[in-house]
Amino acid sequence: MINDKTDFLILGCDGIYDNLENERILHKIWQSKKKGQVIDDIHQLCAKITDAIIKYSMEKDSSDNVSVIFIAFKNFENKMKDPNFEYTCNAPCRESQSEEIDFSLQQVHV
Repeated sequence: MINDKTDFLILGCDGIYDNLENERILHKIWQSKKKGQVIDDIHQLCAKITDAIIKYSMEKDSSDNVSVIFIAFKNFENKMKDPNFEYTCNAPCRESQSEEIDFSLQQVHV
Protein backbone atom coordinates (compact mmCIF):
# COMPACT_ATOMS: atom_id res chain seq x y z
CA MET A 1 0.00 0.00 0.00
CA ILE A 2 1.38 3.41 -0.96
CA ASN A 3 1.05 6.08 1.73
CA ASP A 4 2.93 9.11 3.12
CA LYS A 5 5.70 6.85 4.44
CA THR A 6 6.38 5.22 1.08
CA ASP A 7 9.83 6.13 -0.23
CA PHE A 8 9.90 4.77 -3.76
CA LEU A 9 8.65 2.12 -6.13
CA ILE A 10 10.82 0.16 -8.53
CA LEU A 11 9.20 -1.49 -11.51
CA GLY A 12 11.56 -3.82 -13.32
CA CYS A 13 11.17 -6.56 -15.86
CA ASP A 14 12.51 -10.06 -15.34
CA GLY A 15 15.83 -9.17 -17.00
CA ILE A 16 16.62 -6.91 -14.04
CA TYR A 17 15.81 -9.59 -11.51
CA ASP A 18 17.79 -12.30 -13.30
CA ASN A 19 20.87 -10.91 -11.57
CA LEU A 20 19.60 -8.75 -8.71
CA GLU A 21 17.45 -9.38 -5.68
CA ASN A 22 15.07 -6.77 -4.25
CA GLU A 23 16.98 -6.59 -0.97
CA ARG A 24 20.29 -5.93 -2.74
CA ILE A 25 18.86 -3.06 -4.78
CA LEU A 26 17.17 -1.51 -1.75
CA HIS A 27 20.26 -1.80 0.42
CA LYS A 28 22.53 -0.24 -2.21
CA ILE A 29 20.15 2.67 -2.84
CA TRP A 30 19.98 3.55 0.85
CA GLN A 31 23.64 2.86 1.50
CA SER A 32 24.66 5.33 -1.23
CA LYS A 33 23.35 8.32 0.76
CA LYS A 34 25.98 9.38 3.25
CA LYS A 35 25.15 11.22 6.46
CA GLY A 36 25.65 14.95 5.97
CA GLN A 37 25.07 14.69 2.23
CA VAL A 38 22.20 16.67 0.71
CA ILE A 39 20.70 15.64 -2.61
CA ASP A 40 19.27 18.75 -4.27
CA ASP A 41 18.13 17.29 -7.58
CA ILE A 42 15.85 14.31 -6.97
CA HIS A 43 15.23 13.84 -10.71
CA GLN A 44 18.93 13.47 -11.43
CA LEU A 45 19.22 11.06 -8.51
CA CYS A 46 16.38 8.88 -9.83
CA ALA A 47 18.00 8.81 -13.28
CA LYS A 48 21.34 7.78 -11.76
CA ILE A 49 19.72 4.97 -9.76
CA THR A 50 17.85 3.72 -12.81
CA ASP A 51 20.99 3.83 -14.97
CA ALA A 52 23.00 1.95 -12.33
CA ILE A 53 20.42 -0.85 -12.11
CA ILE A 54 20.30 -1.24 -15.90
CA LYS A 55 24.09 -1.07 -16.25
CA TYR A 56 24.62 -3.73 -13.59
CA SER A 57 22.10 -6.07 -15.24
CA MET A 58 23.70 -5.63 -18.65
CA GLU A 59 27.21 -6.17 -17.26
CA LYS A 60 25.96 -9.46 -15.84
CA ASP A 61 24.88 -10.51 -19.34
CA SER A 62 21.18 -10.53 -18.72
CA SER A 63 19.70 -12.21 -21.78
CA ASP A 64 16.33 -10.59 -21.30
CA ASN A 65 14.82 -7.11 -21.41
CA VAL A 66 16.33 -4.83 -18.74
CA SER A 67 13.67 -2.13 -18.44
CA VAL A 68 13.29 -0.38 -15.10
CA ILE A 69 11.24 2.52 -13.77
CA PHE A 70 12.13 4.22 -10.50
CA ILE A 71 9.35 6.30 -8.95
CA ALA A 72 10.36 8.47 -6.00
CA PHE A 73 7.76 9.75 -3.59
CA LYS A 74 7.97 12.86 -1.41
CA ASN A 75 9.18 10.86 1.60
CA PHE A 76 12.25 9.70 -0.37
CA GLU A 77 12.99 13.24 -1.54
CA ASN A 78 12.73 14.52 2.05
CA LYS A 79 15.20 11.88 3.26
CA MET A 80 17.65 12.67 0.48
CA LYS A 81 17.52 16.38 1.33
CA ASP A 82 17.97 15.76 5.06
CA PRO A 83 21.67 15.98 5.99
CA ASN A 84 20.94 14.04 9.21
CA PHE A 85 19.31 11.07 7.48
CA GLU A 86 21.42 7.95 7.63
CA TYR A 87 20.34 4.51 6.46
CA THR A 88 20.22 1.73 9.03
CA CYS A 89 19.62 -1.78 7.82
CA ASN A 90 16.85 -3.28 9.96
CA ALA A 91 16.70 -6.52 7.99
CA PRO A 92 19.45 -9.06 7.42
CA CYS A 93 21.82 -7.31 4.97
CA ARG A 94 24.05 -9.49 2.88
CA GLU A 95 27.31 -7.56 2.79
CA SER A 96 29.24 -10.65 1.78
CA GLN A 97 28.27 -10.37 -1.88
CA SER A 98 31.33 -9.26 -3.79
CA GLU A 99 29.47 -7.73 -6.73
CA GLU A 100 29.12 -3.97 -6.47
CA ILE A 101 26.42 -1.79 -7.96
CA ASP A 102 27.72 1.76 -8.41
CA PHE A 103 25.07 3.97 -6.84
CA SER A 104 27.59 6.59 -5.79
CA LEU A 105 25.77 9.87 -5.50
CA GLN A 106 28.81 12.10 -5.13
CA GLN A 107 28.14 13.85 -8.46
CA VAL A 108 24.44 14.48 -7.87
CA HIS A 109 24.99 17.65 -5.81
CA VAL A 110 23.77 20.71 -7.72
